[in-house]
Amino acid sequence: MPHEYFGDPVFAGKTVFITGHSGFIGAWLCTVLAHQGATVVGYSVSDDPDTRAREEWLGELGITQLRGDVRDSAAMWGAMRLMEPDITFHLAAQALLCRGFDEPHATFDVNLNGSLNVLEAARMGLTGALVHVTSDKCYVPMEDAAQVLTETSPLGGHTPYPSSKAIAEMLFAEFARMTRFDGAANRLVSVRLGNVIGGGDWADRLVPNCLRAFQEGREFSLRDPAAVRPYQHVLDVVAGLVLLGERLLGAEAELVDALNFAPPTLGHACSEMVEELARAWGPDARLGVECEASAFPEDKFLVLDGSRAAAMLGWRHRFGLAQSADRIVEWVRMVEAGATPAEATHRQVVDYYAARVATKAEAA
Repeated sequence: MPHEYFGDPVFAGKTVFITGHSGFIGAWLCTVLAHQGATVVGYSVSDDPDTRAREEWLGELGITQLRGDVRDSAAMWGAMRLMEPDITFHLAAQALLCRGFDEPHATFDVNLNGSLNVLEAARMGLTGALVHVTSDKCYVPMEDAAQVLTETSPLGGHTPYPSSKAIAEMLFAEFARMTRFDGAANRLVSVRLGNVIGGGDWADRLVPNCLRAFQEGREFSLRDPAAVRPYQHVLDVVAGLVLLGERLLGAEAELVDALNFAPPTLGHACSEMVEELARAWGPDARLGVECEASAFPEDKFLVLDGSRAAAMLGWRHRFGLAQSADRIVEWVRMVEAGATPAEATHRQVVDYYAARVATKAEAA
């Protein structure tokens, strides 16, 4: 598939190492960076049908892909020595709250040792810069909807997945204080992501589960319609990650930080999310009125303040909740009509950046 290059030329000719590249967010990030002229190197285990399928179509984009586990420090450091990345995006993780209850050891193992190994790689000088991605679940749970989580809010999840992300943030803070072996300035930022939604996500999460019900003609019911989450489209999130990467690549002095990535609205109720998906899907969408029982405890409110990242990076979300739902359904419909996931992702990436270029031209 030919690339249509766009964006600032910061990534042109740069080598970008992405752990977890065949995950949902990783595949979109690979696609965008390939369009920006980067040499993208993906590093993942790709050990389930969804990631193996993404790995296959990412290969069509010319992405260099290495099979490896982030828990295997020798293998990952060897790959990084070979590829000599200018910047690394660490996305590999066990990212599902529900799986954390079923597989707590694996959750801590992947999320802690993955962070530990990539942070040590940065300390050893195996990458020029590092974007270390965790989750907004790393914070002590909110007590009410009036509270807003900022980067200075206390860390500490109460279940396996949130706890693993809180500890990963503590690891990041410790390594950020250490001196690199090569004497270069530390260029490290940890990103605490809000809920990311978009086409191609088929994990056990609200939006994919809702879409599966619509596709199968089933009624979809929520566990907690009033629960609040910071939903944001994957293209807006990837645009923010790219801007952050540009900032790190251009930094001449030390740059160490932790940033929330969240929509400017702070968040939406889960009921609003599924209602927008139903509207975008059309009259065949069926929503239930009875709430489903949850098999595990979930926080009711998660209101995340992303204003600091927006100001630092000059980053603006293009899609609100309705536009995000439209693009998710558009992606699904394209694939149902015969487009490959690679083609559907490619089209939405090109449309997104074409609109960004047009907006910048109008502003000028």
